[in-house]
Amino acid sequence: MSVMIQMKNPPGEAPPPPSRLYWICQAAGWGSFVLYTLGFYIVFAIPRWEVVLSIVVIDGLLCPALTHAFRSLMYRRGWTRLSARARLPRTVAAASVLAIAVSALVLVVARLIPGNGGFDRVGAFWMFITFLWAFNGWLMIYFALHARRQRDARELELTLDSRNAQLDMLRAQVNPHFLFNCLNSLRALITENPERAAAMVTSLSDLLRYSLQSDRRRTVSLADELAIVDEYVSLERVRFEDRLRFERTLDPGALAAHVPPMLIQTLVENAVKHGVADLPQGGVVRVRAAISGRSVTISVSNSGTMRHAFHEGGHGLRNTMARLRLLYDHHASFSLSDASGETVATVTLPLEPAHERAAG
Repeated sequence: MSVMIQMKNPPGEAPPPPSRLYWICQAAGWGSFVLYTLGFYIVFAIPRWEVVLSIVVIDGLLCPALTHAFRSLMYRRGWTRLSARARLPRTVAAASVLAIAVSALVLVVARLIPGNGGFDRVGAFWMFITFLWAFNGWLMIYFALHARRQRDARELELTLDSRNAQLDMLRAQVNPHFLFNCLNSLRALITENPERAAAMVTSLSDLLRYSLQSDRRRTVSLADELAIVDEYVSLERVRFEDRLRFERTLDPGALAAHVPPMLIQTLVENAVKHGVADLPQGGVVRVRAAISGRSVTISVSNSGTMRHAFHEGGHGLRNTMARLRLLYDHHASFSLSDASGETVATVTLPLEPAHERAAG
């Protein structure tokens, strides 16, 4: 059985109704461009009403209409959800097409005006550059404002979600059954091995403190996350003893990568609870981390196969998916599969911190 869960590039959407600020910016931006063009024309040529009218119509009416239509196209094609690097070639190409089309229209209109003489090659070239600059400027300003609005909205969403989800995170990551088992093991150790019982209390305290503080930080280094994983494994080894084996295979630079807090711990706990705990002979949990380009891939595998389909299981993995989508949008991926007697959960994250990725 194999279950693959992949967060893909989200599809396009219908554009939202333009706000009042959008129309103000459109009027101010293209109005300034009309004044600039008229001023340039009046200074360097003999004014003619036909030319003035064509400038007002093309620069003041056609260009705003084209950019407004292009806004709708960007939403429907999903460009507004792409990273700046991914959408740059598309927007530059689109701005060039718009500049060529409007420049060609201006040349046609110029030649239709009697006695105007049109443009020579140098004049046509600089006219194209002017329109290319105008459309690219519009796109850069629009995407900058759009990115700022997305970042502010996500900041608010993360703040509200962190408060509402704190209890759910604790229930998913340090569940009552785990605490109950730890306390039972601790009770037995108090008289048999007081030193080990004291160490167990310290590990449990560190794990609970880390979990309670996790909502205050969006990301932590993988090294910090694995340190708390070691605490969790040491607690579970009191119960499972030699039945639980833990291995780590890490790229040298992977420890500096950023991950959401409690992400790897949740996957390791899931591997112990639904994998090793069900095997009479026990099993091994392996954590691997590798750097590839601008991303880090982390996998948590355990002996045994999945007993239930993903949608029938607990909410720990669904919690993980929701957090990844909220922090990284479509820039992160998660998969869960099993083969050859081993279950593997794999997470791929961008190397940049989550708050920087969310702002784009």
